[in-house]
Amino acid sequence: MQRALRLSAALCLVSCAPARAVPEPAVAAPVDSSSRSAGCGRPYVAPGEQRLQVGERTGQYLVSLPTDYDEKRAYPLVFALHGRNRNHRDCQQTDCTGIQSELGGKAVLVYPQSLREPLDAPSSGWEHPDERDDNLAFFDALWASIEAGYCIDRERIVLAGSSSGGTFVHSLGCRYGERLQAIATVAGGFPEPEACRGAPAAILIHGIDDHHVPIARGELSREAYVTRSGCQPSVAAPLADLRAAMRQARDAKLEEASCVDIAGCRAGSPLRWCEHSYGGYDGSTHGWPPVGGELIARFLSELPAR
Repeated sequence: MQRALRLSAALCLVSCAPARAVPEPAVAAPVDSSSRSAGCGRPYVAPGEQRLQVGERTGQYLVSLPTDYDEKRAYPLVFALHGRNRNHRDCQQTDCTGIQSELGGKAVLVYPQSLREPLDAPSSGWEHPDERDDNLAFFDALWASIEAGYCIDRERIVLAGSSSGGTFVHSLGCRYGERLQAIATVAGGFPEPEACRGAPAAILIHGIDDHHVPIARGELSREAYVTRSGCQPSVAAPLADLRAAMRQARDAKLEEASCVDIAGCRAGSPLRWCEHSYGGYDGSTHGWPPVGGELIARFLSELPAR
């Protein structure tokens, strides 16, 4: 099938060339000493597979560092969470396409695996009632461990996730919103939009024919962020145009992605909504599209410093 990438800005659809390089900020602003984590200037653990004991449970995760990592320089931190019945290696290598290639050279990347017994058990997720609290405890401990072990700019912390991981990212974004620069979800629902803290920047990506997490759940998540971020109510016409374009692409067996920016959001809390027609699981569009990492990296590159 043909593939194309179409992005938009300011609530209009605009064509652009596929796979364009994500722009780097012209000048990197110095990191204020108060935003540097405790791991700055300290010896650090080599990247790769690591484990963390949380009570009686053992958590597992992958760390990726820029090849020129300097323990005296503060880096953005990006957590990327896999989908249900997948693992941290799947996310880094295949499922979370573009996160590693687009962001790995300029950020500390952490790929956690949802808690499971045994560690190589094939079935596990993040957000179900019988797993959520343990995963929250693991994530809390992991975040603290990463900040203590590596030099992190605490003003540039991003959470990304797919499916089950995306839904859990919405929960984490609600719980820790004032500490986050941005969240990025693919095929995620928002289980608890009330009583959230802060309003991080947000990019939400959803497949038009997602049978596992219906796009209506993604739309509810978007509208929760509209309220939370003080945006203007979603304008029907651009969203309808986006849906029509993606429906046409899907029916024509074209794989495309397009986005709209929701207008009027508070400074520091922009909201971007993206839809795609890429094939995914079970003949649906559920899953992380091949352009997902590029869409996320481009959005992050446009954010001002907090």
